[in-house]
Amino acid sequence: MADLRIDFSNCDVNIEKMFDIHDNQNVNVYNNVPKNKANNKTSKSKEKLVKKPDGKPMTLKYYKHGDNGILMKQRERVTMIFRMFNAWKWIDETNSDDFDAFFEGKPKHCNITWKSNSTILTILLQELLKQSYIERQTGCSAKSLVTEQFGKTPNSDMKRLDDDNIRKIKLVLIILDINNPLAEEYEGKTKMDVDQQFADLCVIYEDKLRSTKRI
Repeated sequence: MADLRIDFSNCDVNIEKMFDIHDNQNVNVYNNVPKNKANNKTSKSKEKLVKKPDGKPMTLKYYKHGDNGILMKQRERVTMIFRMFNAWKWIDETNSDDFDAFFEGKPKHCNITWKSNSTILTILLQELLKQSYIERQTGCSAKSLVTEQFGKTPNSDMKRLDDDNIRKIKLVLIILDINNPLAEEYEGKTKMDVDQQFADLCVIYEDKLRSTKRI
């Protein structure tokens, strides 16, 4: 049988659909893609790549490791915040150890998945970095944390925040300050129902929530 030679240089075809090719026929297909087209595809794929920041992103320097008493109180507060963030749907698929590491102050990618809008995250971090219990670190800004740690676009437009989220941000700032005592029934009880806990804590800190003028 004669060989069937076909040149498909500039088109995409399905040979089986075009010809009834049998086992006793030899088919040579030539699909020569011009070099300039191949280069164009390569350059387009490179354009889609997003350059990740060099090194590891910063974290908040909150924990005081020199005093075990203070450290225990701080860890208790962070555990409360972790449970609240989950209940409020602010974060998702986050390991509690990764969340805890975010307050160590050491460069590390904590794999925290932020699910709420970036305005809440940006303003929360801006306010946290103003607090006396967060140690100042060079290169650690709200903008860099939002971008490098959480992979979000910073947005500090207060108009995008409703009263409920403003109240929640204020409560986070108050709870993390161990100078604000928790009611006795909350000490060490981090597994309490979050909705009830949030409501009760708002009552406890009502005066502080009203007097907080930063937000």
